[in-house]
Amino acid sequence: MPKRHNQKGRSTIKERYVSLPYYMLRTDAWHSLSPVARSVYIELATIYNGGNNGWLALSARDAAKRVGCSKNTAARAFIDLEQKGFIRCMQQGHFNRKSRHAAEYRLTIYDCHRTGERASKAFTNWHPPDKEKFISGVTGDTDGVTAGSVLLSAKENYRSRSLS
Repeated sequence: MPKRHNQKGRSTIKERYVSLPYYMLRTDAWHSLSPVARSVYIELATIYNGGNNGWLALSARDAAKRVGCSKNTAARAFIDLEQKGFIRCMQQGHFNRKSRHAAEYRLTIYDCHRTGERASKAFTNWHPPDKEKFISGVTGDTDGVTAGSVLLSAKENYRSRSLS
């Protein structure tokens, strides 16, 4: 069995860990992510080594293999992560016969090593959109009686026809 500590008491095992801060896990943005998007974020975080934020290259195909989903689902996860402020695309990827480059991202929780930009933590400012209010049942004020559900905003914007 290998020795775990050196003479000064420091660990000799060189394992890396992924940091998921508690304040990030308690945001509305994190709670609204799909399980696939959370898994893709963790895969991006495993590429981060403390000095390469801004050069984290991961394609939708590679993310799909690592997470175990289709490439379209992985691509939607990247879009969702970017819209909610967890990642930012630094360079678009492209795929053709001669050159294949994955998109390069940065995690907004850390400072960017590519541009020197400070950690924006944009996910803390994301809030879920207001849900549409529905009126269910029989509604009047339209061209006759309507059954079903009608958007409240559609009903408010409706102008009844005058009979003259």
